Amino acid sequence: MFKYILTITMLTVSLFATSVSANTSVAIDGIVLSSTAIMHDVVREVPEKSCHIKTVPVYSQTQGTAADAIAGAIIGGILGNQVGKGDGKDAATIIGAIIGAKASENGKKEIVGYREIEECEIKYIRRLVPMVIGYETTVKILLGVGFDDFILTDKTSRQYNVGATIPVKMTLSID
Repeated sequence: MFKYILTITMLTVSLFATSVSANTSVAIDGIVLSSTAIMHDVVREVPEKSCHIKTVPVYSQTQGTAADAIAGAIIGGILGNQVGKGDGKDAATIIGAIIGAKASENGKKEIVGYREIEECEIKYIRRLVPMVIGYETTVKILLGVGFDDFILTDKTSRQYNVGATIPVKMTLSID
């Protein structure tokens, strides 16, 4: 403890020798001994993938036969005849027959089996997530020949590499 009081006293005397101000700041080089992240848990919406297996049918497309086309034309013609009036009745019958034949030409869809597929979705879940809010940095202050070095630990907003030389601003004031 005596070393620190003596060091600060010597630093203060040397500062007052060059300045008449009662409040003096000086930048001294220090070597980073450690820089450790300060963590804090925060609530965040975190994406989570959720998947499940689903069974779906497999279809086969059959080709319509000539009989299917004829049956479709007859049914379409009858329906078109019911819709049309007056001179438009013949046109409606012909159009209904064409549409019925074309519709039945495609054939039928038949289920020929089943297969499993993976179906996924993204859900957002509220979770506690660790977050860096600052760094606790320890620096060895180099005062020079005749003075003992001392260690300073403080909270910083950025992380420093261990072994890096950084300027440390010190303010001395006398009340």
